[in-house]
Amino acid sequence: MFFYNDRIYQFVSIFFISLSTISCVTESVEKSPSMKFSEAAVISVQDPNAMIVAGSTFSWLPDAVQFYEDDRLKDAPIKSLIENEIVKNLEAKKMNFVESVNGAKYAIAYTAALESSLDDSAIIRRFGLMPGNSQVPQNDDNVEKGTVIIYVFNNKTAEVIWRSAAQVGVQFDTASEQRETNVENVIGEMFKTFPSEDNAGKNQ
Repeated sequence: MFFYNDRIYQFVSIFFISLSTISCVTESVEKSPSMKFSEAAVISVQDPNAMIVAGSTFSWLPDAVQFYEDDRLKDAPIKSLIENEIVKNLEAKKMNFVESVNGAKYAIAYTAALESSLDDSAIIRRFGLMPGNSQVPQNDDNVEKGTVIIYVFNNKTAEVIWRSAAQVGVQFDTASEQRETNVENVIGEMFKTFPSEDNAGKNQ
């Protein structure tokens, strides 16, 4: 069970009203230039003064996780794939994942939905960023635009220090192995702008 202090409760209540206005710091925006499949678009926003050092502790903030179910994907373990890849990428950057948010310096959560559940106007209104993927076919019943937004905030200040959004065409008949690879690629691309020391070194 997770125990939240008053600051975190306050953050969660504000979070879903307007994520883009929580932090007063200047933010930098980056679009990923290296995505190797044309269907995907990734954009990230971060506090340019934030640098997460190796060994920092992270935990899930379940109250800020929103996964929109869809019957067309009921047999696909999308939620677990996303969460496994988030943890894997944090661990690859030498972050430590802990169970309780009270024992973590940072908390992480995400939103994942198809366009029919969360459209572009709702995304920009609630999260303040938009990957802008316009390449997804509009007249194909086998594909729909899907969005994943990952966000990290500092537990001490309750400020969002990094958020990244990706949009990709989700094909409903994709084989399970290919779907797993697609999720791995998208989450991995999103974490290329994660404000860690190793990413800073790669970008110099």
